[in-house]
Amino acid sequence: MTEPSDALLAWLYAHQGVEASQSAMSDRMEAVAGCSLLEHSALYRLKMNGGRLRMLDLSDLLSVSPSGVTRLVERLVKRGWVAREQPPDNRRLVYAVLTEQGRRMVEDVTAAAYRDTVAAAFSDHLDDRDIADLKRVGRKLLEAHGRWDEQRFATD
Repeated sequence: MTEPSDALLAWLYAHQGVEASQSAMSDRMEAVAGCSLLEHSALYRLKMNGGRLRMLDLSDLLSVSPSGVTRLVERLVKRGWVAREQPPDNRRLVYAVLTEQGRRMVEDVTAAAYRDTVAAAFSDHLDDRDIADLKRVGRKLLEAHGRWDEQRFATD
């Protein structure tokens, strides 16, 4: 059996490290804020984009398939955090719209829980140089694949 290359090991460590961190973060968000990491991300993206996004744009921002974002938005609609809108003149177009209850949820509940969750599952385990290196490498990869967009990384 041949030894894996450093590049392959770096990929495996990064990929599995992200999966482990996301799983821990989602569990913590459920326990602390009563919503999944993905649900928080959807609410946050809506808030940062004026409270309204086309479903296709939300799908892209979350890196979730269109059918996956449809299921996600349906869960958020059932919770009263998001509403769906369709323009009467274009029934093919569907928007996800943040409700007032959803806005309160993302501003009052999930924002603080998310910051604490990122710290507990991710940044508390890294030093400043690690963080800087990850930012540099992540941006480099996003740019290489045409996925870098300032809007994607907007923060409060």
